[in-house]
Order: sequence, then C-alpha cells, then structure tokens
Amino acid sequence: MLEWLPSSERCMAKVRSATPTRTRRKPRVTASDVLDLLGEEYGPIVWKPRYDAVSELVFTVLSQHTSDVNSERAFNNLLGTFGSLEAVAEADVQKIAEAIWIGGLSRVKAPRIKEILRQVAQERGSLDMSFLKEMPLDEAKAWLKSLPGIGPKSAAVILCFSLGMPAMPVDTHVYRVSKRLGFFGEKTTLGQSHDALEAMVKPQEVFAFHVLLITHGRRVCKAPRPLCHRCELAWGCPSRELFVQEPSRRKRNKS
Repeated sequence: MLEWLPSSERCMAKVRSATPTRTRRKPRVTASDVLDLLGEEYGPIVWKPRYDAVSELVFTVLSQHTSDVNSERAFNNLLGTFGSLEAVAEADVQKIAEAIWIGGLSRVKAPRIKEILRQVAQERGSLDMSFLKEMPLDEAKAWLKSLPGIGPKSAAVILCFSLGMPAMPVDTHVYRVSKRLGFFGEKTTLGQSHDALEAMVKPQEVFAFHVLLITHGRRVCKAPRPLCHRCELAWGCPSRELFVQEPSRRKRNKS
C-alpha cells in the first residue's frame, strides 16, 4: 500500500515497484493516479454551482474564443445593462452586441445569445433549464447541442458546472494532457474525447478529474514544452521521452 507515503515518495515508490524488466511493461499513469497524485497537488476539488443553467449557457457562449477574464466582464456587463436574461431575450441585437463587446466576436455572439434564449423560452415556456437534471445524460447533452453554437464541450460545461451532472468538458488543456498520458489514441478527435474520458472515471469523479487535468495543463503540462521535471505523473507518462532526454542519450547525440 502506497497511500500513506508523501506524494513525492509515492511517485518514486511507483517507479521502483514498476521498474521495467524483460517480463514487465513500463508503468503507465491511470485515471486513479490523476485523482490521487494531482488531487494532492491541486486539491481538494469540491463542486459547487457557478451559475444557474441558463446563465451558464450564456456565459459559455461568451467564453468561446476569449479569455476567462473577458468573458466574465462581458457577462457581468450584459446583466448590468439589461438586468435579466429575460430582458436580453427581448433586446435589440445591436444593444446586446454593445454590452458584450469586451468579450470579442460580439457581432457573432449577440444574435446567437438572443436566438438561444428565444428558442429555450419558446420550447420550455421560460428560461428555467433545471429540467435537464432530470434527464438521462445523453438526452440532456443532445437537447443542449440542438441550440445554436452549442457543441459537446459547451454542453458538458453547462451540465457539469451548473447542474453537477457527470459530463466531462474537454478543452485544449484537458485534451492535450490526456493525449500525452495515452488515455486515448492519436486519431481520437476532441469531440470523441469527451465520452472516452467520461468512461474512465466514476460519475462522482468527473468534475474533479476535469479540474485536475485542466489545472495540470495550465501549470505544468504546457504547450508546446511541458515542465516534465515538475510533473507528478512523469514516472508513467508515455510522452515524457519526447520532451526529456536522459543524460546518456544526450551524450550519445552530441558524439
């Protein structure tokens, strides 16, 4: 049992206990290792709702192709200007664009937001989207993806962050780290990776798994050059040799 060891010693113990021999494969990082080792590094990870579902929906549209800071400013300015999303649904598109301009792509996002709110209100009779929590996960995803501009990632963000459902949001950080760790093949697309990663962990672990991977991608497993010397998972990362050369190998290359 390794659980009682400190994180750094546990990593070394994993390497020693899994040192490759003629009959033993190299150690590989598992989803449990991510939850365990990165959980100690960045945790504890506790879920709490960020916004209600329709607010999360609008925020997600605003966050597309921009920074978290600017999308939050745009969202706050939108609500500050109109007072409610019900008022946004009735507002002039140009006025919406002016309210969200700081988030970028306002001419694209403004009509999209208005149409999404109109479609939700028309179909449901209000902007209350709490009904999604009562639906099977696949059906809730499909309903959200029927809205303009909402793809697999946006749908997963809304369901996971707002309603606590076990949908796995996969952004570029999560995708990059997961691919480097060998959690799916090179031919797996970003869209396909959501289901692949969801299947690797228990439903109650999906949120933490997402947060740990995205945090690791931002702080350590960066693009284009990851900080492998700081990585808690380097001992079992199949991509490590692409970025770190052992001293003996560097010496041979120089000669």
